[in-house]
Amino acid sequence: MNKRILIIFTIALFVSCSKKPIQIVSAESAAVLSTNGLVYALPRTVLKIKVDAIKTTIVPGPYCRFAQKYLGILDVPVKKVDEWRISNVDVSTALESDPSALYAATPGDDTKIDFLKIYSKGLIIPISGFGVSSTTIKDIKTIDTDGETYFTDLSISPFIASEKTTYYSKIKHDSVFVRVPIQKEMIVEKNVEEKARDAADYIFMLRKRRSDFLSVDADHNLNGEGLKIALDEISRLEHEYLSLFIGKSFNESSTHFFEYVPNQVEGESSILFRFSGVKGVLASSDLSGNPILLKTLPESIPESYDIFFRSISMEKDKPLKEVIYYRIPTTTVVSLSDGKAELLTRRISICQYGPLVRMPIKYMVKDSDLIEFSGVK
Repeated sequence: MNKRILIIFTIALFVSCSKKPIQIVSAESAAVLSTNGLVYALPRTVLKIKVDAIKTTIVPGPYCRFAQKYLGILDVPVKKVDEWRISNVDVSTALESDPSALYAATPGDDTKIDFLKIYSKGLIIPISGFGVSSTTIKDIKTIDTDGETYFTDLSISPFIASEKTTYYSKIKHDSVFVRVPIQKEMIVEKNVEEKARDAADYIFMLRKRRSDFLSVDADHNLNGEGLKIALDEISRLEHEYLSLFIGKSFNESSTHFFEYVPNQVEGESSILFRFSGVKGVLASSDLSGNPILLKTLPESIPESYDIFFRSISMEKDKPLKEVIYYRIPTTTVVSLSDGKAELLTRRISICQYGPLVRMPIKYMVKDSDLIEFSGVK
């Protein structure tokens, strides 16, 4: 009887030992891959930065030199100016396969792992995740201001005027030449200052007309919608005539996209692009602009955990059984600055900054949920 029990125990022990468990090892340490094995990658975080810029073009008016003299307006632009400024900066993230963190997995005889579930949780990425859709620098112009700017409403008066001039002619009278005055009407063109004076007079006339409409003693038959239309038209005309002195301005917007892959665990600083008030957003290699720095500062892991995480990282080249490797994302402060002021500051979780850890396969078998860790309250 005892011999029979011993034989059964030996067979059971042999069968249990003969079952091959799942093995996972780093791809660089794997010599071969089983026909029923697979390769997966740990995810890494890609920063996608969107930069919106606006160019303001100021075109001086033809009467800019007389703005102070006739309207009392100081410091009007006297030459064309193009000025770029950054209006908005935003950052988002995307996950892709980390080519430096590939693992070869050889399933065991009875091990059934739902890798799709692990993928859906963001712990690993299939090898097809290498297909990344990247956006290069893209410039979208909404308003074209390259053409010539026209100032059409220059005056309500003609630019030409009649002028009487007196000429003297010699006429022979009784054998004597007599000097006789002759008047002649000539058409002359007004000079720039005279045109500016006419435009300024018209502006004051419009303002007086508006004041008359708004006065309680106004003598007119406009009311309601009709009065509103008249006031709107007066404002439009005043704006047009003022532009003859103060100039016109136009806005042109552009949007640029940049991608950055963090790779320094201790944090990093890099020139993402350059910016010029004259040229706008430039490539990082264009030295005509000021550098815009991207900085990342990961939250530090307590030193007491350092030995623990380091020992796990050293295991990855050993074919451990019944475990799977993943990484814990590290919260990182991401900032963009021009050297004087910060354009953006955001706290973002970055996968490749996090420590390597492992999880027992039994927590990831089919028909079971993955363990979710949350902060301790």
